[in-house]
Amino acid sequence: MAYLEYPPTQTLYQYCSIAGFRGIITSKALWCTNLESANDPRELKLGFQHFMDALNYIRNEEYKGRAGVFLEKLAAEVCDSHERSQAFCACFSVARDALPMWAQYGDQCQGMAIGFRPSAITSMPGRIQMARYLNSETEEDFRHLVRDIIAGFDPEHNPDDLIYWITAITSARTAITALKHHTWEYEREIRFVFVQVRADPEPWIPISQYPDETPVFWEAPLRRFRETESVDYKIFPYGQWRQGVCNPTRAIERVIIGPRSSMSIEEVTAELQENGFERFQVVRSECEIR
Repeated sequence: MAYLEYPPTQTLYQYCSIAGFRGIITSKALWCTNLESANDPRELKLGFQHFMDALNYIRNEEYKGRAGVFLEKLAAEVCDSHERSQAFCACFSVARDALPMWAQYGDQCQGMAIGFRPSAITSMPGRIQMARYLNSETEEDFRHLVRDIIAGFDPEHNPDDLIYWITAITSARTAITALKHHTWEYEREIRFVFVQVRADPEPWIPISQYPDETPVFWEAPLRRFRETESVDYKIFPYGQWRQGVCNPTRAIERVIIGPRSSMSIEEVTAELQENGFERFQVVRSECEIR
């Protein structure tokens, strides 16, 4: 089940093409793309390099001498985690029927916005985050973020306490995956993030679990091609988990038909019903464009 860094209470929208809509409702699953293939090529650099620069600055300027040893440990472990692991992400927005989102993600306003009930996403095995938008030119923003993270940890804590320091490293690593450049702030993005190591660990040890305690084991990511680029991704079912079975029938609360879409409310409703969904609403976008 998801670790809720941000507990969603609003409908979570995923804007997509008609083909994407049909893929989501027929497969009953979401594709989570490797963040290394994010739509903004600055994203990982923004999240990682600037964070590490801020961490090193605070160690050298504010935690000098022995007091900063734990920051050196944290920096080394975060770098190691960054190299050894991959973060896979499914992106949602709390922006309902937003014209910039239609233009960017809704197939030039011809697609759909699928509104998921929060419980359908929080049942997935990862973390739920609210994107944090920062200006890469404002170093103090990153330093403030680092201060927030390290404030919750004791620099004198036993360095051999594995669980304690794993928690600290995870907090820093996941803070990085939540960062985006401020030019994307209009997205009002909520992320589902799943992190796993690149190499196959012990195959019999679960790395996560669903709400009903169904275990999740390491699996190599799938691969698809986007133009000339290969993109790693993982697939997770959405819905309510009970006794090892995921039930998606009430996962979708609302579907908004794009302002330029050729589909009617009746057609979309029929496709949802044919795929077993219930208790949903289908509406047309209120956005008007020429």
